[in-house]
Amino acid sequence: METVLQEDWVQSHRKERAMDGHKRSFGHVWVIAGSEGKLGASALSSRAALRAGCGLVTAIIPSEGVIPLLANSPEVMYEINGGRSVLENLPLYEDKTAIVYGPGVGLSELAAEELHYLMEHIKTPMVIDADGLTLLAQHPEWYALLHENHILTPHLGELSRLVGKTVDAETALEEAQKFVHHYPVQLVVKGKNSHVFTSDGKKWVNSTGNDGMATAGSGDVLSGIIASLAAQSYPTGLAACLGVYYHGLAGDLYASTYSKSSLMAGDLIEMLKEIKI
Repeated sequence: METVLQEDWVQSHRKERAMDGHKRSFGHVWVIAGSEGKLGASALSSRAALRAGCGLVTAIIPSEGVIPLLANSPEVMYEINGGRSVLENLPLYEDKTAIVYGPGVGLSELAAEELHYLMEHIKTPMVIDADGLTLLAQHPEWYALLHENHILTPHLGELSRLVGKTVDAETALEEAQKFVHHYPVQLVVKGKNSHVFTSDGKKWVNSTGNDGMATAGSGDVLSGIIASLAAQSYPTGLAACLGVYYHGLAGDLYASTYSKSSLMAGDLIEMLKEIKI
């Protein structure tokens, strides 16, 4: 049985912001994303996280990404990505912290070492997306490290790699259910009426979103939103459900105001201003 993510359910599960809060009390998201040719992934995830309400975002990026990041997102802090040795010295374990790993990182050995280190040593909530999912699928022996603070956000192609067989819209949900049964993660299957499978065995289907969101960078935005909510102390399963709903709602608001065909990923971030998160 699945539950539909609708406005009344979302409003009953969202938390009011603390009126006496400060930036650290609203959480810190670390975005490990971007590589040559894909530097925009970091900016999209980082800006989405800020728009979704967290207090701090630090992007861990290649050195050539610093100027583009700051030119478009001066609110975002940064660290230069030098591999595992850099990650070992960052406070990724602190309270009210969440991580985005994978958008645009590439499939290098260095990226694989980073992911393995994070999975083995860091227990804070972590959204694994895009190249991070492909790296994980290339190392199925790492599946044993998966736990309920991991939020995986595959589209059908990435899900196929994770489960080791080709899935389509008809078979994806059954395979996703099996995956979560074996590995206690939060799993978001992206697509028309995205589904969320939570580690407690529940299944959710989203009521928001449209085909205009099938555009480059849309998934990067979703990763930032979900991580932002997790950093704000939402349980990871709830963060995934709320993030999927808000992401789709932003797309619907844009489409109703402008058009589906003109929608770009950055527009989703701007439309978050219209949503009470």
